[in-house]
Amino acid sequence: MPRVVKHPEVRRAELLDLAMTLFLERGYEKVSLNDLIATSGMSKGAFYHYFSSKEALVATLAERSADQAFEVLSPVFTEPGMGALERLNAGLRASYEVKMALGAPESIAAMVSMFSPENQPLLRRISAIWEDKFRPVLTELITHGVAEGVFQTFDPEGVGDMIQGFAANMGSTVQRIVAAPDAQARAEAIDAAVQRQRLYGIATDRILGLPDGTVDVLDRRQIERLVAAL
Repeated sequence: MPRVVKHPEVRRAELLDLAMTLFLERGYEKVSLNDLIATSGMSKGAFYHYFSSKEALVATLAERSADQAFEVLSPVFTEPGMGALERLNAGLRASYEVKMALGAPESIAAMVSMFSPENQPLLRRISAIWEDKFRPVLTELITHGVAEGVFQTFDPEGVGDMIQGFAANMGSTVQRIVAAPDAQARAEAIDAAVQRQRLYGIATDRILGLPDGTVDVLDRRQIERLVAAL
């Protein structure tokens, strides 16, 4: 039977899907590079042609999820028929649904125990991938809001980075909920997450010159749903 030669990008996507399946089934720490190679049916040399390490593979998973999210969210953040504040809130709401559907930095971080000290460089790399992808969109949106007279800031790009930083910090909050030893501790961790989201929302409101409660943040139901999906 003739050997089927697949396009490199097709094979690369298959390896990413395989890795995600194994990580979710067994946990990141329990899947070795040799496990991935053996399950793929490839030689080590062929596998290393695509990914030199587990860390490189996870970073590529993050890039793929960021690309998929950008494809969905960019039209929301840039919708021409809406004002800047409407676009910002619509984009933030849509971001939550996209994270639930595609797998966000929070879920990837939880999967790989990324909040341990040795994994901090990888966590920063994954967060940077998402931030670099969305920075131009948020900068344009906030700049437009300043021109509309809705937002008040001298640094639109900095505000966009701050918003993304708040989103990235949600990962450690989620991890504390997941790691709670009992129901009471879990409820307390969720309470703390709700309070932290409120703080982030108010901070964003004030730096943009908006009344408190204007910018949408995650509520308790959304946080519980996000944690349950991990």
